[in-house]
Amino acid sequence: MPQSDPAARRYADAVFGIAHDTASHDRWLSDLGDIAQLFADQTIYAFLISTRVTQEQKEQVLDQALPDVQTAAGNFAKLLVRKRRGNLAAQIAEAFRDRLNDVRGIAEATVTTAVPLSNDARAAVEAAVRSYTDAETVSLNETVDSQIIGGAVVQIGDRIIDGSVRTRLATMRRSLAQG
Repeated sequence: MPQSDPAARRYADAVFGIAHDTASHDRWLSDLGDIAQLFADQTIYAFLISTRVTQEQKEQVLDQALPDVQTAAGNFAKLLVRKRRGNLAAQIAEAFRDRLNDVRGIAEATVTTAVPLSNDARAAVEAAVRSYTDAETVSLNETVDSQIIGGAVVQIGDRIIDGSVRTRLATMRRSLAQG
């Protein structure tokens, strides 16, 4: 996962402060996801960044497209458009979620295996991630990719722990070629 833009982290920190003051973390998490999803629509985003469209028209579209977000989140979406930072919406939502997970002691990890994890294997991966991150809770996203042959690849944030058979074979192949 690419490193997020420093501006996205600053926006996320500012929003997190507001969410903290109003005890509305989960609501903000949902609203930021809605904003990011809206800005990801290329047609809508092109409209929102167009210099031929007035700010008032853009704000009307935002109000119509985001009817369920709280007023502060709607105003935040308008601010992103005004500051021409709508391209950061997804990174802001992700940085906010990461910060919230840190506060709540939750580690998110993705594990890729050649076959679906058994309950015992899942518990072992969760325990390893908990140990690695010192998190109280692990949110595990499981994917299956038969090309890794066996073993597992675990991604925690921007760190990747590759224990796949495919990687071990490639390492062995390079070692024998240098041999």
